[in-house]
Amino acid sequence: MLNSKDLLTEMGLCPNKALGQNFLVDASALSRIAEIADCHGMPVLEIGPGLGALTNELVQDASRLLAVEIDRRMADALMLQFQTQPNLKIVCRDFLKYSDEEIAAELGSSQIVVAANLPYYITSPICARLLESRLPIHRMVLMMQDEAAERFTAKPKAKNYGPLSILAQYLYDVSVVSKLSPASYYPAPDVNSTVLLFERNTNIMPKAMPKILRSAFAMRRKTLLNNMLGIMPKQTSLSAIECAGLEPTVRAEALNADDFVRLAMAVEHIAD
Repeated sequence: MLNSKDLLTEMGLCPNKALGQNFLVDASALSRIAEIADCHGMPVLEIGPGLGALTNELVQDASRLLAVEIDRRMADALMLQFQTQPNLKIVCRDFLKYSDEEIAAELGSSQIVVAANLPYYITSPICARLLESRLPIHRMVLMMQDEAAERFTAKPKAKNYGPLSILAQYLYDVSVVSKLSPASYYPAPDVNSTVLLFERNTNIMPKAMPKILRSAFAMRRKTLLNNMLGIMPKQTSLSAIECAGLEPTVRAEALNADDFVRLAMAVEHIAD
């Protein structure tokens, strides 16, 4: 097992607070996460590998592992540690700017597993990117702070219910795998963390759905119709809402995933 604290000292590095770097150092948690990832013979995308504690677990079973690290110092450390691993490629870049096509070129067209230890400040953008992606994702194991994790299991009318809740629950079976205390990380964060498992189901997301969701939740206290006016004319919005069997005065927070699927399909139909 890699000792992140010792490795940082050895390489003269320190965690970058601006990047939210808190390295998972709990050996049993790392083994459990790798077990849940269940990537035997499958290509794996790891986001934010840091110093490679989880990478070291995943690379043993993955047919191909693509580790995307934004911090050049960490990427160089990874390359030094894993230079003899032929099935691992380390890429130093911003995951949010890494296209589906580029990732697919590295991992192939078969179903993939995603693993990530997500810093709080960028959890939502990364998760939105993954949920809206057209990559053939079969399973995701994501670590995040408790507050962020609650969004993915939130139900209609809950204060943290929103686009991420809807996309996650429509496309995946989401479950809590485990809870991690600050002691599981170095340096220790101020909050607890949650490990979530996302198992892909057979639902297909209408192409217009992410855009519709962002618009519908743009101003939570506004009605669905008023929010929809931000992306289409009033009459078009009214027609789509009526076609979806919804009331224009309803608020987005009261609707479930199926409601938004019908709305997105209605929008696509009208656009045709």
